[in-house]
Amino acid sequence: MGASMAAGTASSASAQVCRLGWWRYAAVFGALPSPQAVPSNVDFGAEFVGPAWLRWSAGPSLALTALAGWCGKRFAQGQAVNLVRDRRGGAPRASLPMQSLLAPSTIDGRVVVRLQYPREAGVPWRWAVDELRPLGDGGWLGMMHLELPLLRRLHFPFLLTPMERA
Repeated sequence: MGASMAAGTASSASAQVCRLGWWRYAAVFGALPSPQAVPSNVDFGAEFVGPAWLRWSAGPSLALTALAGWCGKRFAQGQAVNLVRDRRGGAPRASLPMQSLLAPSTIDGRVVVRLQYPREAGVPWRWAVDELRPLGDGGWLGMMHLELPLLRRLHFPFLLTPMERA
């Protein structure tokens, strides 16, 4: 998946989180500052981060869902939506709106930007939650989990990097 490819190269703090071992992300996420507000009027390119197996499998896994071609997130007018590209690589389009709010993290109880999908989003997105914390360089570390028993503590990391609005 080439999302941060569209966002350009990650800056220093963002680059440092790209290739950590999967088990290290919760600790790194917990060490980041809590956000003071939900981002607004910004588009982010997205990149799966972590071990190779996760980076390689995440895109094909999303291809089976409503987020096929996921390449980022847009925050505007108090709303958050995912950005996806079709196979022809055209301009990103909005898909699957999310509720965005400041809320406690499932990882450490401290404040995060929490993105939740509506029940109408279908399976598996109705259970998906993204938690975001700022990296201090404009990028955000995201941790996605499913609000289901036994899966609530299983987080999958991703990186959001600011990009030009399409």
